[in-house]
Amino acid sequence: MYMFLLTMDTYAELCAFIVSALTYRRLRGTPFRLFPFFLLFIVLVELAGRYISVILLQKNAWLYNISTTVEFVFYAHIFLLTLHTPDFKKLAAWFMPVYPLLVLLNLVFIQGFTQFHSYTMVLGSVVMIVLCCLFFYELLLNPVEEELRKDPMFWISTGILFFYLGDLSYNLLFNLVQKHAGHMSTKLFISINNNLILILYSCFIMGFLCRRTPRRSLSQ
Repeated sequence: MYMFLLTMDTYAELCAFIVSALTYRRLRGTPFRLFPFFLLFIVLVELAGRYISVILLQKNAWLYNISTTVEFVFYAHIFLLTLHTPDFKKLAAWFMPVYPLLVLLNLVFIQGFTQFHSYTMVLGSVVMIVLCCLFFYELLLNPVEEELRKDPMFWISTGILFFYLGDLSYNLLFNLVQKHAGHMSTKLFISINNNLILILYSCFIMGFLCRRTPRRSLSQ
Protein backbone atom coordinates (compact mmCIF):
# COMPACT_ATOMS: atom_id res chain seq x y z
CA MET A 1 0.00 0.00 0.00
CA TYR A 2 2.79 2.43 0.92
CA MET A 3 4.37 1.79 -2.45
CA PHE A 4 1.70 3.91 -4.10
CA LEU A 5 1.85 6.84 -1.68
CA LEU A 6 4.09 8.77 -4.02
CA THR A 7 5.47 12.23 -3.38
CA MET A 8 4.84 15.30 -5.51
CA ASP A 9 8.30 15.14 -7.08
CA THR A 10 7.63 11.58 -8.29
CA TYR A 11 4.37 12.75 -9.86
CA ALA A 12 6.31 15.57 -11.54
CA GLU A 13 8.72 13.03 -13.04
CA LEU A 14 5.80 10.87 -14.15
CA CYS A 15 4.06 13.87 -15.75
CA ALA A 16 7.24 14.81 -17.60
CA PHE A 17 7.54 11.25 -18.93
CA ILE A 18 3.89 11.21 -20.09
CA VAL A 19 4.25 14.57 -21.86
CA SER A 20 7.47 13.45 -23.55
CA ALA A 21 5.79 10.24 -24.69
CA LEU A 22 2.75 12.12 -26.04
CA THR A 23 4.99 14.55 -27.94
CA TYR A 24 7.46 11.91 -29.10
CA ARG A 25 6.50 12.32 -32.75
CA ARG A 26 7.74 15.91 -32.62
CA LEU A 27 10.76 15.03 -30.47
CA ARG A 28 11.87 12.42 -32.97
CA GLY A 29 14.59 13.76 -35.23
CA THR A 30 15.68 16.36 -32.65
CA PRO A 31 18.43 16.26 -29.97
CA PHE A 32 15.64 15.48 -27.47
CA ARG A 33 14.48 12.21 -29.04
CA LEU A 34 15.85 10.06 -26.16
CA PHE A 35 14.04 12.01 -23.44
CA PRO A 36 11.01 9.66 -23.16
CA PHE A 37 13.29 6.67 -22.59
CA PHE A 38 15.44 8.60 -20.12
CA LEU A 39 12.42 9.81 -18.15
CA LEU A 40 10.96 6.30 -18.08
CA PHE A 41 14.25 5.14 -16.58
CA ILE A 42 14.04 7.91 -13.95
CA VAL A 43 10.46 6.98 -12.99
CA LEU A 44 11.37 3.29 -12.69
CA VAL A 45 14.38 4.19 -10.52
CA GLU A 46 12.20 6.27 -8.21
CA LEU A 47 9.65 3.46 -7.85
CA ALA A 48 12.39 0.88 -7.29
CA GLY A 49 14.16 3.14 -4.80
CA ARG A 50 10.97 3.61 -2.83
CA TYR A 51 10.26 -0.12 -2.86
CA ILE A 52 13.78 -0.94 -1.63
CA SER A 53 13.70 1.61 1.21
CA VAL A 54 10.03 1.45 2.29
CA ILE A 55 9.05 -2.17 1.65
CA LEU A 56 12.37 -4.02 1.89
CA LEU A 57 13.84 -1.60 4.46
CA GLN A 58 17.20 -1.73 2.69
CA LYS A 59 19.66 0.97 1.68
CA ASN A 60 19.11 2.29 -1.85
CA ALA A 61 22.11 4.61 -2.23
CA TRP A 62 23.69 2.20 -4.73
CA LEU A 63 20.68 2.61 -7.02
CA TYR A 64 20.94 6.40 -6.99
CA ASN A 65 24.69 6.19 -7.55
CA ILE A 66 23.83 4.51 -10.86
CA SER A 67 20.88 6.71 -11.80
CA THR A 68 22.56 10.06 -11.08
CA THR A 69 25.59 9.00 -13.10
CA VAL A 70 23.29 8.15 -16.02
CA GLU A 71 21.57 11.54 -15.58
CA PHE A 72 24.82 13.48 -15.84
CA VAL A 73 25.95 11.55 -18.92
CA PHE A 74 22.54 12.00 -20.57
CA TYR A 75 22.46 15.76 -19.97
CA ALA A 76 26.02 16.05 -21.28
CA HIS A 77 24.86 14.20 -24.40
CA ILE A 78 22.06 16.76 -24.88
CA PHE A 79 24.54 19.62 -24.58
CA LEU A 80 26.89 17.88 -27.00
CA LEU A 81 24.10 17.87 -29.58
CA THR A 82 22.89 21.44 -28.96
CA LEU A 83 26.02 23.50 -28.30
CA HIS A 84 27.57 25.07 -31.40
CA THR A 85 31.06 26.10 -30.28
CA PRO A 86 33.60 23.26 -30.91
CA ASP A 87 35.45 23.83 -27.62
CA PHE A 88 32.19 23.77 -25.68
CA LYS A 89 31.16 20.54 -27.40
CA LYS A 90 34.55 19.02 -26.50
CA LEU A 91 33.86 19.61 -22.81
CA ALA A 92 30.58 17.68 -23.04
CA ALA A 93 32.20 14.94 -25.13
CA TRP A 94 35.10 14.63 -22.66
CA PHE A 95 32.80 14.51 -19.65
CA MET A 96 30.66 11.62 -20.91
CA PRO A 97 33.30 8.82 -20.68
CA VAL A 98 35.45 10.34 -17.91
CA TYR A 99 32.71 11.00 -15.35
CA PRO A 100 31.49 7.38 -14.95
CA LEU A 101 35.11 6.33 -14.49
CA LEU A 102 35.58 8.92 -11.72
CA VAL A 103 32.37 7.75 -10.03
CA LEU A 104 33.61 4.16 -10.13
CA LEU A 105 36.99 5.13 -8.68
CA ASN A 106 35.26 7.11 -5.94
CA LEU A 107 32.98 4.21 -5.02
CA VAL A 108 35.81 1.66 -5.04
CA PHE A 109 38.49 3.60 -3.18
CA ILE A 110 36.82 6.44 -1.24
CA GLN A 111 33.11 6.44 -0.40
CA GLY A 112 32.11 2.83 -1.04
CA PHE A 113 29.20 1.37 -2.99
CA THR A 114 26.73 1.54 -0.10
CA GLN A 115 27.20 5.30 0.40
CA PHE A 116 25.90 8.03 -1.89
CA HIS A 117 28.65 9.41 -4.14
CA SER A 118 28.47 12.96 -2.82
CA TYR A 119 32.00 13.89 -3.92
CA THR A 120 31.50 13.05 -7.59
CA MET A 121 27.95 14.41 -7.35
CA VAL A 122 29.42 17.83 -6.60
CA LEU A 123 31.78 17.49 -9.57
CA GLY A 124 28.93 16.54 -11.89
CA SER A 125 26.79 19.43 -10.64
CA VAL A 126 29.61 21.90 -11.33
CA VAL A 127 30.04 20.61 -14.90
CA MET A 128 26.28 20.81 -15.56
CA ILE A 129 26.22 24.41 -14.32
CA VAL A 130 29.18 25.24 -16.58
CA LEU A 131 27.49 23.64 -19.61
CA CYS A 132 24.28 25.58 -18.93
CA CYS A 133 26.26 28.83 -18.67
CA LEU A 134 28.01 28.03 -21.95
CA PHE A 135 24.64 27.51 -23.61
CA PHE A 136 23.35 30.87 -22.37
CA TYR A 137 26.66 32.47 -23.38
CA GLU A 138 26.07 31.23 -26.93
CA LEU A 139 22.59 32.72 -26.83
CA LEU A 140 24.03 36.10 -25.83
CA LEU A 141 26.58 35.97 -28.65
CA ASN A 142 24.06 34.77 -31.23
CA PRO A 143 20.51 35.90 -30.38
CA VAL A 144 17.86 33.63 -31.90
CA GLU A 145 15.17 34.82 -34.28
CA GLU A 146 12.38 33.18 -32.27
CA GLU A 147 11.36 34.14 -28.74
CA LEU A 148 13.36 32.29 -26.09
CA ARG A 149 10.21 30.78 -24.63
CA LYS A 150 9.76 28.89 -27.91
CA ASP A 151 13.23 27.33 -27.73
CA PRO A 152 13.01 23.92 -25.99
CA MET A 153 16.70 23.93 -25.06
CA PHE A 154 16.22 27.24 -23.25
CA TRP A 155 13.71 25.57 -20.92
CA ILE A 156 15.77 22.40 -20.50
CA SER A 157 18.92 24.38 -19.69
CA THR A 158 17.01 26.62 -17.29
CA GLY A 159 15.67 23.61 -15.40
CA ILE A 160 19.08 21.93 -15.23
CA LEU A 161 20.76 25.17 -14.12
CA PHE A 162 18.32 25.88 -11.28
CA PHE A 163 18.33 22.26 -10.13
CA TYR A 164 22.08 21.84 -9.92
CA LEU A 165 22.70 25.32 -8.51
CA GLY A 166 20.36 24.48 -5.65
CA ASP A 167 21.72 20.97 -5.25
CA LEU A 168 25.33 22.16 -5.29
CA SER A 169 24.62 24.93 -2.77
CA TYR A 170 23.07 22.47 -0.35
CA ASN A 171 25.85 19.90 -0.75
CA LEU A 172 28.52 22.53 -0.12
CA LEU A 173 26.70 23.73 3.00
CA PHE A 174 25.71 20.24 4.18
CA ASN A 175 28.16 20.04 7.09
CA LEU A 176 27.13 23.48 8.34
CA VAL A 177 23.43 22.62 8.03
CA GLN A 178 23.94 19.29 9.77
CA LYS A 179 25.82 20.97 12.62
CA HIS A 180 23.16 23.61 13.31
CA ALA A 181 19.98 21.86 12.14
CA GLY A 182 20.86 18.41 13.50
CA HIS A 183 18.06 15.90 12.95
CA MET A 184 16.21 18.45 10.81
CA SER A 185 18.92 18.36 8.12
CA THR A 186 17.42 15.30 6.41
CA LYS A 187 13.94 16.84 6.27
CA LEU A 188 15.46 20.07 4.99
CA PHE A 189 17.32 18.21 2.25
CA ILE A 190 14.17 16.36 1.17
CA SER A 191 12.17 19.60 1.08
CA ILE A 192 14.81 21.45 -0.97
CA ASN A 193 15.37 18.52 -3.30
CA ASN A 194 11.65 18.00 -3.93
CA ASN A 195 11.16 21.65 -4.84
CA LEU A 196 14.17 21.60 -7.14
CA ILE A 197 12.78 18.49 -8.85
CA LEU A 198 9.45 20.26 -9.39
CA ILE A 199 11.28 23.16 -11.06
CA LEU A 200 13.42 20.81 -13.18
CA TYR A 201 10.59 18.73 -14.59
CA SER A 202 8.23 21.67 -15.00
CA CYS A 203 10.88 23.25 -17.23
CA PHE A 204 11.25 19.97 -19.14
CA ILE A 205 7.50 19.87 -19.74
CA MET A 206 7.57 23.46 -21.04
CA GLY A 207 10.40 22.47 -23.37
CA PHE A 208 8.48 19.49 -24.73
CA LEU A 209 5.35 21.56 -25.34
CA CYS A 210 6.90 24.60 -27.01
CA ARG A 211 7.56 24.87 -30.74
CA ARG A 212 10.45 22.70 -31.88
CA THR A 213 12.56 24.40 -34.49
CA PRO A 214 16.33 24.39 -34.96
CA ARG A 215 18.08 27.18 -33.10
CA ARG A 216 18.87 29.89 -35.67
CA SER A 217 20.90 32.95 -34.74
CA LEU A 218 20.38 36.41 -36.17
CA SER A 219 23.94 36.35 -37.45
CA GLN A 220 23.27 33.32 -39.69
